[in-house]
Amino acid sequence: MKVTFRAWSQGYTELQSEGDTLYRLDCYNKTRYSRRKNKEGLLELASREAHEQQNVYFATILNEDDSPYCAIESNVGYFGLDFLRDNYDDYLTFQYREQRNQNGKLFLKAIFLFECYPGTDKRMRRIDFSYTHEGGCSSVIYQGEAYDGTFEMITTEHPPISAEELELLWVDYPKFGEYDQLIRLDRIPLQARERILEYTDKEFPAFRQYLQQDIERYQEPKK
Repeated sequence: MKVTFRAWSQGYTELQSEGDTLYRLDCYNKTRYSRRKNKEGLLELASREAHEQQNVYFATILNEDDSPYCAIESNVGYFGLDFLRDNYDDYLTFQYREQRNQNGKLFLKAIFLFECYPGTDKRMRRIDFSYTHEGGCSSVIYQGEAYDGTFEMITTEHPPISAEELELLWVDYPKFGEYDQLIRLDRIPLQARERILEYTDKEFPAFRQYLQQDIERYQEPKK
């Protein structure tokens, strides 16, 4: 996979140009890179500076065919990752937060699954899985519509995740341009993973393949 620092535009389902991305960085970070006449190499320079200062910047992970795999937004102590399926709809989100007194480590605090009606990109429900540093796990299902009175929010407290699963939720703060550890799907705890697979096996079977690749790449086989 490859990385570009051009922002992903979900509304237009395309990569923004370097100029448009620079302009967004200037607006967020109060810089003036987009005003320079010679813009060659400026986007990477501005993004690197934002990374070092923990300001806003973007990165998009691309497959080998240049199709988008994951869109990343970074801010102060935060990394938000939107995983994209083959129609460019974001079906899965990771939210990492930097934790104080943890040597700069990030914690995968929340995982969101966006389910669409079969064969469409129309949202049917959202399931939020949240985790605590002690291994606590809860979920919230949002479904239905407020305008027709069908909206409901279902909250569930689940048994704690295992020590091994909890360990995988912690990750070192990434170096600039190195996001392999953030996009690891094998970090997803088992209960959330099973729910995600139940949906993606029907609507986006490639997820299981991506998950298995990460398991084989990063985890030691169990004896």
